[in-house]
Amino acid sequence: MDDVRFLDDVRVLEIASLAPTQLGMHLADMGAEVIKIEPPGRGDATRLIGTRPGFADSGLHRRWNRGKRSVAVDTRTEAGVDLVRRLIPHVDIVIEGLRPGTLARMGLAWSEMVELNPDLVMVALSGYGQTGPYRDMPSHGVGFDAVAGLADVEDDENGRPRVLARHVYYGAQVAPLFAATSALAALSWSRRTGRPAFLDVAQADAAAFANYDVEEQTTAQRATAAGAVAAQSAPDGAETPAPRSTMQSYRTRDDKLLLLMALERKFFVRLAEAVGRDDLLAQVADDQYVVRGSEETDAALSEIIASRDLEDWMEIFATADVPVVPVNTSAQVADDPHLRVRIDWMDADQHTVTMKTPVHSEPSLAPPAPAPALGQHTAEVLERVGVDRAELERLIGEGVIGVAPEG
Repeated sequence: MDDVRFLDDVRVLEIASLAPTQLGMHLADMGAEVIKIEPPGRGDATRLIGTRPGFADSGLHRRWNRGKRSVAVDTRTEAGVDLVRRLIPHVDIVIEGLRPGTLARMGLAWSEMVELNPDLVMVALSGYGQTGPYRDMPSHGVGFDAVAGLADVEDDENGRPRVLARHVYYGAQVAPLFAATSALAALSWSRRTGRPAFLDVAQADAAAFANYDVEEQTTAQRATAAGAVAAQSAPDGAETPAPRSTMQSYRTRDDKLLLLMALERKFFVRLAEAVGRDDLLAQVADDQYVVRGSEETDAALSEIIASRDLEDWMEIFATADVPVVPVNTSAQVADDPHLRVRIDWMDADQHTVTMKTPVHSEPSLAPPAPAPALGQHTAEVLERVGVDRAELERLIGEGVIGVAPEG
């Protein structure tokens, strides 16, 4: 069967920059037509962040804007806003991926958009959401995680707190997925009812949702305050040392790292048997399900794992059904024997590559087109909504729109 586009009946208008453009990417990956509005001249800032010498565009642009149609329009002009207004009746979903109220300040309030398109779905994907005291504050991905308790901070050699350099941006990655699933759910509802839907999705909210410990800590505080449970404290005010995790990384004989995840008792039993050290079971505490490690077990496993190569241990633990994976660097991921089978690569510009969406389906998804040049589809898209050649030439001359050079 030929490759398919699951969302080939969905048209999206995206006005977004940086991480929120991932929402449009997810929909384009599934086959939606995503019309990206970006400023003439420089384009969306995603094109500019993280560029490398010798490459025309950034890796973020190649990934986040793939499969989209670039329409270069200056929305700071009345004529530019009018062009956006003319597109709204022809789309199913509008994405505002900028600070809250950006479209309203352009003259495109939600109420006006609904008049133009009565069953429109709009997704406002922002940093801190449409309400709250942080609503209008600028930020970056690490800020959404910091406020959500997910930004690890360590003191440097001078005792100054520093966010870890290799921070994973939880909110910035997760929020577009929440936005994509909710947008499609809302679109299904809108098509059944003929009614519009407005979705407010914030990256900080998504980060807080991803941090399960927030729920646990808040539950404990509220239950204690209500008298439902007794307050927990160590004897004589002493701090109770945290138990060692039995999910830990160890170095192998060939100087590689593996991660053992013998959290449950059944897996720790298999681990002890696989390495021929049943005595390790006496060095851990458990509640008949989760095992809590100790200094002794950690030291013993460090010595044991250092006695064989990574490939040996992967085979031993796979046979014993013990959870284990290599700890890869970014440069090693593509050559991992498992991920080499799972990751599908797509060619992009200048001999670069980008990953296909990590969704495997039958029938298989058609790969999206490479990320567009700035203004590559301006003329084509605007002609569909009645902008004739004479008006296009006039708008180009006035600097309201931009088109990509041919060839």
